[in-house]
Amino acid sequence: MKTTAGVATALILAAAFVAPSAVAGEAVDRAGAPATLEWPEAGVAVAKNLQVMSWNMCGSQRSTWHCEGTGTPQQKIDVVKYHVQNNYVHAALLQEVCEDDLTELMAQLGPGWTKSFTPYQWSQGAAGKWNSRCGEDTGRADRIGTAIVLKGQMADAREYATTQPYVGQQRPFQCATAVYWNVRLCNVHTSPLGSNPDHPDWDYRDDQLAEIKAIVNTFPRTLFGGDFNSLPPDDPNNKDAWVWPAGLYSTGPGTEGYQECDQTGASRTGRPTHDSGRKIDYLFGSETRRWCAVADSAFSDHHVLIESVAVPA
Repeated sequence: MKTTAGVATALILAAAFVAPSAVAGEAVDRAGAPATLEWPEAGVAVAKNLQVMSWNMCGSQRSTWHCEGTGTPQQKIDVVKYHVQNNYVHAALLQEVCEDDLTELMAQLGPGWTKSFTPYQWSQGAAGKWNSRCGEDTGRADRIGTAIVLKGQMADAREYATTQPYVGQQRPFQCATAVYWNVRLCNVHTSPLGSNPDHPDWDYRDDQLAEIKAIVNTFPRTLFGGDFNSLPPDDPNNKDAWVWPAGLYSTGPGTEGYQECDQTGASRTGRPTHDSGRKIDYLFGSETRRWCAVADSAFSDHHVLIESVAVPA
């Protein structure tokens, strides 16, 4: 750590591309979609398409999380359902999701969907730590955390230990295997600078990203993403590019690391994913990228990021 001075059934994509649309505050901007659909010859193995979305829902009802004015729980649920129904999303990596809202989402998605939930925790050091609550102390008591939601069977869902603030908000790193695709999905939410109130100049992202890289490198097939609370390393406004470990963010085809959903060639940048106009949400994968979409939403301070990959049969 450095301091600063500072399937059941699986829905397979039937068409190669769905035209951009705007519904209920969702403006979809998709890049890299194929222009034509070519059918394989008989007997040729067909790759399985996998669409994964990442979204920080800003679901907390606590004033300190600053999610007021970002919509009701049902409006946030409807965003996920919209992309399942219209962009053929098979899996969602969700951050800042309230557990009761997740339960309702699963009920509305219907049978055949599975989930894994891991709570955020607040640490008081030697005094211990406890699960973070969605509401104020006199309000909602359900937990808030991250979740992996999947169409189909999920296996080996677990949390992996990463370096966390000894005092302050602790954010989990969780993974689960999407059985039909045999791909390991991982949900990331790194600690922003200032997460430790006792040492606000301590930065945990370098440790966390290095540990995440070491974990995902052990998976033959992986897709990992979430809220990295970090600008891309090639962003000219990024003063903290050092937090990105070598070999995580590829600098282009044939180079070490993972290609990011919205990456163009060797440029490690992308479209904004946050209301501030910055890109801080990412999707990385070992599989061949088909297309990448960024969808604005009125119901969070984060945009939705969707990647479609081709998984060999």
